[in-house]
Amino acid sequence: MEVYLIRHAHAGARTVGSRDLYRTLSDDGSRQAAALVDFFSDRRVGAVYSSPATRCVQTVEPLAAALGLPVVEESSLWEDVSLAEVVGLIDSLVPEAGGAAIVLCSHGNLIPAVVEHLGENGAEVHGRGCERASIWMIRSVDGRWVEGRYFTPRSGYAG
Repeated sequence: MEVYLIRHAHAGARTVGSRDLYRTLSDDGSRQAAALVDFFSDRRVGAVYSSPATRCVQTVEPLAAALGLPVVEESSLWEDVSLAEVVGLIDSLVPEAGGAAIVLCSHGNLIPAVVEHLGENGAEVHGRGCERASIWMIRSVDGRWVEGRYFTPRSGYAG
């Protein structure tokens, strides 16, 4: 079972307070979001989830449209949730996926914490970083997280 954690693509300037929820992608970010479609073209994805932040939703909208799937907004992917909350969400989604991969779009503070947690609990982690529009693939076997692999847009998502 694979879960793909995508950091949102490049967005406009950060604002203070709740308005940051509505920050949209820049032109570069829109190009990064479109490039994600190719990465997933040969992967079977069963669901696309996103932080409610506009920049996250916009990052996965082209992918979801290409797959014919809705983008499900999930508050447990917002940037100020606890590690336990996001890990709990991921663990709850895996049994429902029926073997298809799950895509989750979130933030640059949360994704590294998840990967670090998995590494501390025995998963083999390949790569390092969390740049905008990057992807962390995490793999579960028999209910145990065994691998994390980093893909970056600068490398053309080569792993």
